[in-house]
Amino acid sequence: MFYNDQHLMKREAQRRESPEIERLIAQRDQFLRDHPHLMALQKEIDSLLGTTLDPVKRLEILFMIMTDRLIELRSVFTEVVRLARTAMIDEGQTP
Repeated sequence: MFYNDQHLMKREAQRRESPEIERLIAQRDQFLRDHPHLMALQKEIDSLLGTTLDPVKRLEILFMIMTDRLIELRSVFTEVVRLARTAMIDEGQTP
């Protein structure tokens, strides 16, 4: 039997999650409605986790995503510190 997207969507609709999982998904969806700029990140997470059933691999993927974001944040922070030091020097203050 061939599995296409329509078949998978039908199977997904038939599957029911526990009430706790459904509540958590609803909270996540509300959070994304409140913060739509994070939707792209959620889509990235969903696409990476969508093909992985092993819980250990799923955690590794989440860790990888968080590490990438922290590296980006550190890079931005380093640039902000550099700009602040440059501004202080321009004003004649000692950094």
